[in-house]
Amino acid sequence: MGDLTRRAALVSGATALWCWPRQDRSALPGSQATFRLPFQAPSGQTPFRADAFIDHEPPLPYAHCPSICELSNGRMVCVWYAGSREGVRDVSIWLAESQALRQPADDGQEISWGKPRIAIDRRTAMNDLDRFVNKVGNSVIFTAADGRLWLVYVTIAVGGWSGSSLNACSSIDNGKTWSRSQRLTLSPFFNISELVRSAPVILESGEVGLPIYHECVGKFPEMLWLRPEGDKGERLVASKSRMAGGRSLLQPAVVPIDGRHALAFLRNHSDRRRIGLQHSANGGQSWSTPVETPLANADASIAVVRLSGGQLLLAFNNASHTRDNLCLALAPDGIGDWQLIATLENAPGGCFAYPYMVQDSQGIVQLVYAWQMKRIRHVAVNEAWILAQPRKPLA
Repeated sequence: MGDLTRRAALVSGATALWCWPRQDRSALPGSQATFRLPFQAPSGQTPFRADAFIDHEPPLPYAHCPSICELSNGRMVCVWYAGSREGVRDVSIWLAESQALRQPADDGQEISWGKPRIAIDRRTAMNDLDRFVNKVGNSVIFTAADGRLWLVYVTIAVGGWSGSSLNACSSIDNGKTWSRSQRLTLSPFFNISELVRSAPVILESGEVGLPIYHECVGKFPEMLWLRPEGDKGERLVASKSRMAGGRSLLQPAVVPIDGRHALAFLRNHSDRRRIGLQHSANGGQSWSTPVETPLANADASIAVVRLSGGQLLLAFNNASHTRDNLCLALAPDGIGDWQLIATLENAPGGCFAYPYMVQDSQGIVQLVYAWQMKRIRHVAVNEAWILAQPRKPLA
């Protein structure tokens, strides 16, 4: 065997091991991992909808990939990345906190947002992690069971998204200050090509299940399991488990159906252009083989939440090749009978991307997305508004 062949074999073997999912979960299949279900919305609500843009002052050319969560004080906080364009050194992760509702002249309602500020930039990440960082990217923010605010975000040292690593920092003052970032070790080899996008699920144990995905060699979904450690829970212990193999399914949006069952809706990078679907019957520890749904997917991110009546609400681009619309659809169980209830955006040639959706402690569905890749738009609706919308069957 020549030197070149030996090197190729070594690289191939290392890559295979690096891509292989770790099985050091504290709760492997067969355990009693149980999802903590979201708040049950009160009955007798008046339909409610509020809208807002979260804008930079002065404007920045590019804004993308928002996530949102509820703070311990009841307000909402949103993070996203913005800069001159995607994947360059001037991109930072920005943060804004919601203020109060206000009533404009047309009797609609709007949400006021505070001025955006930088949470993490490449220099801060480089200093915290004590390693070279060329750029930062996707981030997800969430509040843990103990009230601590966590930010999990992507850094890249070399190359594009396939060279990404995941990192985490936390805040005990609702995002005003942050702990020193830690790099999450998910592989004994290169520890790269892991990205975050979708909302987490919480287990009754307090453990956080964060959907992630892999983008080197193939694209496939995984679950990242996070447990706090330290005297004050200021650091995370992380492990991961594979959801599916293949080369085309990514960015899983996971929604618990009950304490043990969950569905995962998957972005489809293949030519099939249909949302993928998986099922777990053991608290997200293992997953069924993905199947294709009739729902269109333009190789685009999606978001889903479960309402108090058991229906699933889906935010997605209702097209197979464009992101020029953003729609809401409702299904009684998430398996079939999807019905279109609202078209939030529809502008030929436009781009409305990366919806992220959670339900807060008052039962209000909070949705954010990238509007024309220049602004972050926020839409808040209650279940009464969702159920009052006229329905149209999806083909």
